[in-house]
Amino acid sequence: MGDEGAGWRQDKEHRTMAETSSSHGMPVALGFAAMLLSVAIAVPIRAAAHAASLTAMSANPCTAAANAAPGGAFMHMLLHPGAHFHLPPQSAQQKASAARAADRAQAKDWAGLCRYQAANEVLRHPPRVVFMGDSITDFWQYGDPALFTHGVLDRGISGQTSAQMLVRFWPDVLALHPKVVQIIAGTNDIAGNTGPTRERYYKDDSEAMVTLAKARGIHVILGSMPPAARFWWAPKYRPAPEIRRLNAWLRRYAREQHLRFVDYYAHLVSPRGTFRRSLSNDGVHPNRRGYEVMSALARKAIARPWPHSPARAARP
Repeated sequence: MGDEGAGWRQDKEHRTMAETSSSHGMPVALGFAAMLLSVAIAVPIRAAAHAASLTAMSANPCTAAANAAPGGAFMHMLLHPGAHFHLPPQSAQQKASAARAADRAQAKDWAGLCRYQAANEVLRHPPRVVFMGDSITDFWQYGDPALFTHGVLDRGISGQTSAQMLVRFWPDVLALHPKVVQIIAGTNDIAGNTGPTRERYYKDDSEAMVTLAKARGIHVILGSMPPAARFWWAPKYRPAPEIRRLNAWLRRYAREQHLRFVDYYAHLVSPRGTFRRSLSNDGVHPNRRGYEVMSALARKAIARPWPHSPARAARP
């Protein structure tokens, strides 16, 4: 009887309330509406007695999972020189499940604001240098951890496009008050990680980050994208020509804005235009030897004397 009995009792209560209200001169419909209103008011009051109500703008939406490091086996394939890089086989169901999980993560924290939130909050002193970027920068702290000492911070997030970096540029760079920021972006824009885009949008995002940094008195180093003939996660694209074209634009823009430009591409590319095999296992990301090359270039760029304050970005 369970549900049917409960429903019958509720119907009987409703009829009794309505009849009682009508007998005192209140229309039946109005009495029923009053009952619904009392229920609607009572429910939030009861809930509030157990816990304070939160909106989507809660005190801390971030979870411990946001700070999880990449898997050890995957990083070994990427970073250990000579390791064979291969993607483990996945069924259609596994691929669909991974895609859904990625979509849920993106919906919760599209810009990756949670990734470095805890680390930013415990900083006691402003850093000397912040490295902002995608996986090229993210994996750098594992490929050459010695670089990220003595006030040099890594704030790269794997898979990010320039638009996502721009959103988190305030908490991960500006709010930390570094003297210098290095920006490497663009690989995932070309791969379409956040959907189709245009070169102009990438340039706008890059210029916006530079403008914000210079307005805060932060010196800017622009790093070129490393070479890539194919992306293993987006194999339909042939990115090499666009990488060269956007790197040429970065160089010109850095010169126009009096920024430092580090040409990592020139030191990582093979005569065929691909990533040198001795410096990359997957043709996209540096291995430890590749990061050693990049670190030497970065140290030179950082060590050169800086003027007292950066020139403000000129209006286009």
